[in-house]
Amino acid sequence: MDVLWLRPHTGDNVSVRRERISEHLAEMDVDVTLVDATGTSALSAAYEAITGDYDVIVGTVRMGLYVGYPLSVALRKPFVGDVTDPLSQIEDLPRTLFSMLERYEWFVLRRSDKSVFVYESSYQEAIDRGVSDPVRLPNAVDYSRFAEPAEWAVNESRAILEEHGIGPDSRIAIYTGSMVERYHLAEIGEASERLPDWEFVFIGKDRGADINSIVSNRSNAHFLGSFDYDLVPGFLAHADIGLCLIDAEQPLKLKEFTAAGLSTLVIPAMKQWYDYDNLIFTEPEPEAIVSAISDDRKNSITDYPTKTSENELESWNDISRSYLCLFETVLR
Repeated sequence: MDVLWLRPHTGDNVSVRRERISEHLAEMDVDVTLVDATGTSALSAAYEAITGDYDVIVGTVRMGLYVGYPLSVALRKPFVGDVTDPLSQIEDLPRTLFSMLERYEWFVLRRSDKSVFVYESSYQEAIDRGVSDPVRLPNAVDYSRFAEPAEWAVNESRAILEEHGIGPDSRIAIYTGSMVERYHLAEIGEASERLPDWEFVFIGKDRGADINSIVSNRSNAHFLGSFDYDLVPGFLAHADIGLCLIDAEQPLKLKEFTAAGLSTLVIPAMKQWYDYDNLIFTEPEPEAIVSAISDDRKNSITDYPTKTSENELESWNDISRSYLCLFETVLR
């Protein structure tokens, strides 16, 4: 089976579900071609769809969905709409533009051969809006990849940390992934000034957070850049605390931190979705972050973290098998 998967551009070495899913689908004899569909890349995506011989087209919100559906209609190919983020993420657009995109998105989803929703809230709204037989498939993790990281990844990441002056005995608070302003990275930077015994490490792609300004003039804050995904479990093996102060139902990094056995700072709103034993709930403000990390050290949570078992976390392999079933269904 050959699948064309149109996606928004998120930058290199960013942990996103479609990359993880395509890895597992390849083991199931499904050849997935991932193509960016944002901006001028939409033309390349259209060319790929027209010239390629694909059985199914998948479109991930926002642009992958918007571009993929009309292509599927024109080419008479089955289409799977993939909703990884709720519409609320673009509510800051001008009202007229947002309303237009909202109407078009639900128009597409009601006409897709199948629609997949990552968020429970989006899934419930799909039911309310008359989407036929929507499917809920949350984010997941390759548990062993993080619980038992490869020795080469542990060694290579240690060498990189030491290049940045972070020694083997350092206590490390780590953030991985895309860096946008609403993820409270500036507040984390402010908190680092009051925690000189900790090293704050940021790994990933800057997408508007101005991470260089956040770490500048702070000797214990470090932006290391982005690295191949296979190296991320190695970095987490050296960390004590994960930073995930994100107002989102399904952050990938939360499940990766949990599989790695890290105590993880999350906002109180996450209580409605998660009850993992490794979570430290705190407001995303500098004073609260300082207090949470200080209290964590007093209570030795990072020294004796509760290891989350594999069956408490969704598996990318299982999620990928569900996608395979969807593809087989729309082809029938």
